[in-house]
Amino acid sequence: MYASHLTMPDKSRKTKFRFIGLLLIVVFGSVILSNNLISAKAYDKRSINAKPILPTLAHKRSLAIGSYIYGGIWQGIGPIESFERNLNRRLDIVHWFMSWNHPWNPSLVNLAASNGRKAMISWEAHNQPIANIAAGQYDDYIRSWAVGAKTFGKTLYLRPFPEMNGNWTPWNGDPNNFVLAWQRIVTIFRQEGADNVLWIWAANISDYPNTATNRLENYYPGADYVDILAMDGYNWGSSRNWSNWQSFEDIFSKPYQRIAKLGKQEIWISEMSSTEIGGNKGDWIEKMFANNNFPRLTTIIWFDENKELDWRVQSSDNSLEAFRQGARKQSPNYLKSLR
Repeated sequence: MYASHLTMPDKSRKTKFRFIGLLLIVVFGSVILSNNLISAKAYDKRSINAKPILPTLAHKRSLAIGSYIYGGIWQGIGPIESFERNLNRRLDIVHWFMSWNHPWNPSLVNLAASNGRKAMISWEAHNQPIANIAAGQYDDYIRSWAVGAKTFGKTLYLRPFPEMNGNWTPWNGDPNNFVLAWQRIVTIFRQEGADNVLWIWAANISDYPNTATNRLENYYPGADYVDILAMDGYNWGSSRNWSNWQSFEDIFSKPYQRIAKLGKQEIWISEMSSTEIGGNKGDWIEKMFANNNFPRLTTIIWFDENKELDWRVQSSDNSLEAFRQGARKQSPNYLKSLR
């Protein structure tokens, strides 16, 4: 039997080889076509379901956006919603200031945290010496806030004693007691089970006075007591005899490098803005959103008040449009159109 196949006549052998070759081509071609169809279907599915990756620096570094708006939540939700309408987007974070003479206020916190926003409080002890806080004289007051925060239940950002390395704050100048007071506050909140509170440690971009004892690093209470590292800074432009126009990079690059060395936490800019005086504020904002040199930066909190200077987003049409366009590309997980 095997011999007959080996001695097959030439014509039959050629015919069979042609048939086998044709069969292989058909089979092999079907496999290729099938694979191509599968690949095409898979590609189409990925194309439909995948989120587009925009080739912009700003989109690579997506930011959550918050703001302190003049009067804060104290004036109700109206000023915040007006600000949001200007941007045509919801804020991710609503920021306001509270002094230590104020009790825990659940109404304000719940209002700020409505419609998917998160609440952020700068907690400032203007008339309570930092040494007395460190010594335990305000433990009951701290505990009342801790109980309230736990009852609130949602994420709450607390920023005690910001800009501690600037001598315009009453908690400046005593790093040792600052650290002890901070650790005491966090410990009491933990004792009460207020684990929903995230602690923001926020230094000024420069030490003032610029002395060895007043370096921002001296005020750091340690990674176990800080969830978010932050910095505050402003572009004063040419509005003062000591100031000049500075870019976003000029202002924040060096302090970013300093605080990044303190720990591995995410980094925020917890207060920031620019004047119109001495440059183009709209261009400043546009370049801020496009800057990709701060890889650990996750959040910016805009200071929106006409105070020493007009820090507001809407100080000019150019400024507002630049912020609106920049903010539109940020925080895709939080972005909500207004309806």
